[in-house]
Amino acid sequence: MKKKLYSLAVGVFACLLLQIPAISQSSASLTGIVSSDAEGPMEGVLVKAKQATGNITITVVSDAQGRYAFPADKIKPGEYTVSVRATGYEVPNRSMPVTVGAETTKADIKLRKVSTFVLVDQLTPAEIVNSLPGTPAQAKSVTECGVCHSMSRILKSTHDPEEWKATILRMRNHTPSANDTHPESLPFHVPLQASDEALANYLATINLSTKSEWDYQFKPYARPKGESTKVVITEYDLPRRDGEPHDAVMDSEGMIWYADFVAPIIGRLNPRTGEFKEWPLPEIKPGFPTGSLGVALDPKGNPWIGRAFQGGVATMDKKTEKITSYRIPKDFDNEFVRNTFIAVGKDGTVCFDDPFNRNIFILDPETGKVNGYPAYPGWKFDLGTRNGTGPNGEKDTHFMYGVAMDSKGTCYWGDTGNRYIGTIDSKTGKTELYPTPTPMSFPHRIEMAADDQLWFAEINAKKIGHFDTKTKKFQEWAALGDDDPYGVALDAAGFAWTGGTPTDYVTRLNPKTGQMIQYLLPNSNINIRRVRTYDMTNPPSMLIGENHQAKIALIQSLN
Repeated sequence: MKKKLYSLAVGVFACLLLQIPAISQSSASLTGIVSSDAEGPMEGVLVKAKQATGNITITVVSDAQGRYAFPADKIKPGEYTVSVRATGYEVPNRSMPVTVGAETTKADIKLRKVSTFVLVDQLTPAEIVNSLPGTPAQAKSVTECGVCHSMSRILKSTHDPEEWKATILRMRNHTPSANDTHPESLPFHVPLQASDEALANYLATINLSTKSEWDYQFKPYARPKGESTKVVITEYDLPRRDGEPHDAVMDSEGMIWYADFVAPIIGRLNPRTGEFKEWPLPEIKPGFPTGSLGVALDPKGNPWIGRAFQGGVATMDKKTEKITSYRIPKDFDNEFVRNTFIAVGKDGTVCFDDPFNRNIFILDPETGKVNGYPAYPGWKFDLGTRNGTGPNGEKDTHFMYGVAMDSKGTCYWGDTGNRYIGTIDSKTGKTELYPTPTPMSFPHRIEMAADDQLWFAEINAKKIGHFDTKTKKFQEWAALGDDDPYGVALDAAGFAWTGGTPTDYVTRLNPKTGQMIQYLLPNSNINIRRVRTYDMTNPPSMLIGENHQAKIALIQSLN
């Protein structure tokens, strides 16, 4: 691997291609002690430095002595704004200005405690759910709300049960990508469910509709310790504050391509400079939501995008910047279509899915022909019950979430409604199902690594999964804490990375030893979706889109 690909201009954030050793006092550009009156020196505080005129934020974590240190190659002389993530604490005025000079700059940080009203905004969705009163089932019923927005707004609201029913109905009919500035509706109507009255009544007991303060205690996680503090995180602000970078992937030149969950955009980030460029995607299916989900690269490095509600996929030629769209066949199209996830084989064959209709599509980019196949032949889906019936009358549930291609042109998908890894021969359309060891594991966001090794999340079983496509054997590792892994990706050093939406943690697994290390991310309510790896750094980094924060992040372990 090349250690350096580009030279750097003075004043620009350092290149990410250099190896980062343990940060010593002499190698740090900015360092100091984090403390508070309540605790003295504080371990596990995430210290964030953002260049005053830039869009890049670098984060490090304080050690057992409360010391933080930014690598000299990460922060150059200039003006910065410093803030922290330490649940229950903040920097006075939320942030502090720091001038970094040519020599090591020392800046101690004294934190103050926050009010409970501020604390709620600092909590992760999982911490809020773990704090809620009532039965476990009641607390769990709220978790779906955190997929689309911060759960603190639920607790701070003053809605009574009737107002909650109206709110629940409105929320059910928003797309998963809808946000405060883009309240997007589904193309079909979803009525209130039988359980929604009980949910409305429960929500009115946990908010401020009948009281001026919460009558239950919040239960934050402990701050990171030991190995979990050895990390450097680089974040890039998108040009649009309401952007939702759902998927991101690195090309062979080190550029990062991303799809936007809410806007019809294909974007590119240069992580060496923080420069973004975005291109509008043409409308395929008028009147339907225009955001995208999956992004994949073909053998030429051109990005392909799953257009979700738009009923097709699109690609852009990097050299000419020409965008070409492909629509699914008419007999596979309806109002429920979501062409969400996409993969490209070594020969350029494109595979993508429609999880709501349970169909798989194979696209030949040379001819432009799209062939559709039922992922579960003979199985009929009942939209009303969200269950189906097999060819012999058996009842079962199936769904699809994530696709991948092996070197032979076989397309794989995760059956997130059940326990299977599914396959389809891209030439014959023949499908097969392979059950994971854990029943109802819900395989999720699969990723093909070298030598046709498939990695995936088991979001319902809260496990990391591996499938050897040659031997057809599975391996599973239980996730840590409250994580429900959303996706898994293997880096060039052989570590598997995952992240879960409710905790703001990412995890690095050593498959040889089973050792896992968790790293807390710099912002709350990040909403991690697909995870990838960025192998241009040494050691490699994990690559994610911060779906609720309009950022793209690289997480580089120092372990």
